[in-house]
Amino acid sequence: MRVSTVYVVRGSSRNSRARMRGLSLVELMIATTISLVILAAVGWVYQGTAQTYRSHDALARMQEGARYAFELMSKDLRMAGVTGCPYVTSKNVLASPADWYKNLFKQPIAATDKNGTSGDFAEFSDTLSVVRADVSREYIVNTHDNAAGSFTLVNKPDFSGGQLMVATDCNNVSVFQANGVSADTKTVSYSVTGLNANADLGTTYAKANGARLYRMSAVMYHVVPNGAGVPSLFRATPTGAGGALIEEELVEGVEDLQVTFTVDSSATQDGEADYYTKETADTPYVTAGYLNTTASDSATLGGTTELRWGRVTSVRMSLLMRTVEDRMVPTKQKYTYNGTASTATDLRIRKVFTHVIKLRNR
Repeated sequence: MRVSTVYVVRGSSRNSRARMRGLSLVELMIATTISLVILAAVGWVYQGTAQTYRSHDALARMQEGARYAFELMSKDLRMAGVTGCPYVTSKNVLASPADWYKNLFKQPIAATDKNGTSGDFAEFSDTLSVVRADVSREYIVNTHDNAAGSFTLVNKPDFSGGQLMVATDCNNVSVFQANGVSADTKTVSYSVTGLNANADLGTTYAKANGARLYRMSAVMYHVVPNGAGVPSLFRATPTGAGGALIEEELVEGVEDLQVTFTVDSSATQDGEADYYTKETADTPYVTAGYLNTTASDSATLGGTTELRWGRVTSVRMSLLMRTVEDRMVPTKQKYTYNGTASTATDLRIRKVFTHVIKLRNR
């Protein structure tokens, strides 16, 4: 019988058990602590990066909004009072031409100071109004029958009744409201209705073939809360037969709008704003209230509101903008706007943007 020999290696089972042994409680606690520290560091970096991204994105949005607002207002201001081409005589048949949106010839620029009156356009900011002919689209006149109060155009009109119009032949210019518009017959008619005080543009103002019609652009910029309660820059435009003002939201997050003006104070107007310190020392800028009141320098600027506004050479617009989102900064921000230092009541970021426009044809 064959006998098998079994060799037993001492200590092999002990080494196997040693290799199979897990972490001790102390080692596990150390590993857990290190993991938590790394996780906290990653979370801290992520939170800081996310907050930095939010801040930069909010600032970019404010800058973009301010740039857009200034672009719109600058375009209107540069074209203020434009009628399409130079003219010798003018006639305005609109009733109550003292209303800002009807006063193309005498005062194409108007403004009011912030007054805080509830329901008023100037409740939350200054207002800035500009009237001009929209020369981006012209309508060529085929015939004009002043007795019938009708223009026949070469092409079909793309506007409706109630539109304020400018008619010019580069010699005589007139402003009226189009009461009836027909694309089929290519006619634009006017009568004693709506905003028209009369329907007589005068025989002198009978527009020959080739004359032009332009839509009149009248806008008022101001700040008011939108439907969500966020202060925003709005633009009001007269529409319809009664000239009701329809508001259009342009940029949200605009908390205030302040406008000031330089004026030509030389005895003979030369289109340049002399250093004028009648209202506030050491600054050539005056407020709309100064130009609107008879307490202004009437001896130099003129005795009527139209004459004083006719001496305005440039407009400085200042926007106070804020982020729509709250909790953007750890502490309440301190800022200075319109010469007044303030402390925010929330944790939003605020920034002031200023832009100056030199007026043309002054």
